[in-house]
Amino acid sequence: MRQILLSALFTVGLAGAATTDSGPTRVFIDSGELHYDGVLEQDANERLFALYDSLGEKPSRLVITSVGGDVEVGLDLGEWASAKGLDVRVPAYCLSSCANYVFTAGARKIVAHDAIVGFHGGLSSATFKIEGDMKPVYDAMTKEAQSAFLADVKKDFQPTLERETTFFKRIGVRQEITTYGQAARFKRTLEGADVFTFSCEGFARFGVDRIEVTGGAWRPERSGKSLKAVVLDVE
Repeated sequence: MRQILLSALFTVGLAGAATTDSGPTRVFIDSGELHYDGVLEQDANERLFALYDSLGEKPSRLVITSVGGDVEVGLDLGEWASAKGLDVRVPAYCLSSCANYVFTAGARKIVAHDAIVGFHGGLSSATFKIEGDMKPVYDAMTKEAQSAFLADVKKDFQPTLERETTFFKRIGVRQEITTYGQAARFKRTLEGADVFTFSCEGFARFGVDRIEVTGGAWRPERSGKSLKAVVLDVE
C-alpha cells in the first residue's frame, strides 16, 4: 500500500483538471521543431532523445503540450533540453512537472497569447495532496498512520528533492517557483483554481527570462473554461 501511495506522490501531475492528454504521448519533428504531445513518460523521453540523435540537422526548439507527469521524467527532460540549449515553445499548455522542469529549462520560451504555463506544487512543497484512486486508501488510515506515512515518503524522496534543488541552481531559477502559490496568503485568491502562473515580469523575478509571447498580450486566465489559471503577483 505504501509503495502505491509513494508512486502517486511522486507523480506531480494535474489530477482532476478537465484538460487532459488523451492517448499515447507523441514525439515527432515538424517544420524543423521537435514536438512532445502528451503526458511526460520515460518511453516518450527515450523516443525524443533518439529522434534528436538521428537527425543530421539538430532542431533548436522543443514544442510541448503536456499536463505533466512523473517528477523524475520531468527532470530528465528538463535537464536534457537545458544541456542541448533548446528553446521551449508552448502553443496551448504546459502544466505541473512540465512547467516546473521543462518550461523553466528553455533557453528562450515562446508562448501563445492564451497558453497556460501552470504550477501547483513540487517536491519542496510543505504539504502534499493525494487525489484520484489513492485518496480513499489514504483517507482510511488513522491520523497517526497518515503522519507516519508522509514522514517516510519525505525521507524516501529526499534524493529526488536534492536533484530538483541542484537542477534549479544549475539553470538559475528560484526553486520557490513551483510552490509560490501554496503560501497561505494566496488561499482565497486561488480558490477554485487548478493552477497558478505568473506574468512575464513575475517569471523574471524567479529567474525565468527571455519569454516571447505570440499573437497578442499574454492572458492565460481561463476562468469558466476547462482549466482555470490565476496569475499571481510576485513580491
